[in-house]
Amino acid sequence: MDLKKTYEYLTSRQFNPSKKMGQNFLINEEISKAIIKKMELSNAKLVIEIGPGLGSLTDHLINQKFDLTLIELDKRLNEFLTKRYSGKKVKIINSDVLKIDFNEISNGYNQCVIVSNLPYSISSLVVMKFLKSSNINLFYCMLQKEMVDRIMAPVASKKYNGLTALVTYYFKIERLMNISPNNFYPVPEVDSTFIKIEKNNKVYDEKFDKFLRVCFLNRRKTLINNLKHVYEINKINLVFNKLKTKLTSRAEEFTPEQLHELYVLLNNGN
Repeated sequence: MDLKKTYEYLTSRQFNPSKKMGQNFLINEEISKAIIKKMELSNAKLVIEIGPGLGSLTDHLINQKFDLTLIELDKRLNEFLTKRYSGKKVKIINSDVLKIDFNEISNGYNQCVIVSNLPYSISSLVVMKFLKSSNINLFYCMLQKEMVDRIMAPVASKKYNGLTALVTYYFKIERLMNISPNNFYPVPEVDSTFIKIEKNNKVYDEKFDKFLRVCFLNRRKTLINNLKHVYEINKINLVFNKLKTKLTSRAEEFTPEQLHELYVLLNNGN
């Protein structure tokens, strides 16, 4: 669909975007084309698009050499997409992405990519699902600019937190383009950012994830005061001394790699 006509289509059909589902449709064709150009899909064997909506990106992904799977929760949009892409090489799943098993969908493929204009209310949950998936290494997604600023925040900054440490430890994140609210309908109250998230070779460790939550439990407290809820104070002091770390340090003063080193020493002894 020509995105210039998206607004007319929505209003003429009296299609009311769902606030509950966080629906904001991209209505600028030039932005859609720019997003497609930013993505590296030449080696992809399977592309999974989450929340295709009316197909603003799907139109550019259809009929490519890779297989294409769409995940759309809205039954109205599922019916629209099914009719629109009838006869095309595409699989459409009408389901909640949070209930989908990425490993099951991507089973048998060695080059899988996720593409999405995510509802901002579930963005961090979907990023975590991607992190925990075993055979998908690349994720292109639209996120709230504020969230991107947070997950890419430098060490010791106010926005640096446990999620920042977690995703920057496991991912290489690249900001591809910022997108203003007037490119969507309905117009969101926030700016958006399209980013590339690529896994490194580190295997996700759920215990390290939980460890980071403890570290950032209370930002006002020192790291030791947060850790003593889980570890013996004598062991914490020994590890801090070994790392030559100040006992008054706070979690946001540590890089993700330093926090992981601390995690290993506290859990695996010397």
